Amino acid sequence: MKNKTVYIDATCYEGLLDFMNQQDKDDAHGEIIDLDLFYNDQWLLDSAVIDLVVPRHGNWIIYLVFAYAKFPLRLIKRKITKCNTLDKARLTAGYMRRLAAKDQRGTLTVRKTDFDQCLN
Repeated sequence: MKNKTVYIDATCYEGLLDFMNQQDKDDAHGEIIDLDLFYNDQWLLDSAVIDLVVPRHGNWIIYLVFAYAKFPLRLIKRKITKCNTLDKARLTAGYMRRLAAKDQRGTLTVRKTDFDQCLN
């Protein structure tokens, strides 16, 4: 089988070159401060754990969301596992949440109103 030559017009070629030039400017090395969220993980001790069960392709995906109680916009979402039924997913999510939570009593909470911030 012989490969066919693909020709593009001038507009597409210019757009491709502009994208490559912009990508060259955007590909900058990150600073160590960008990874501070992962290296400075002491805030996870004061984080509320929220379980999230989402239907996806016939299965139920379980996510755990770790949100800092003092500053709720600092959060991490991790995929844990998937289950075949909703009841099993809810049960597993509850177990995983209690297992991952550093605060077993559940006194650390994050409210929906904590995300309503106006930074103007």
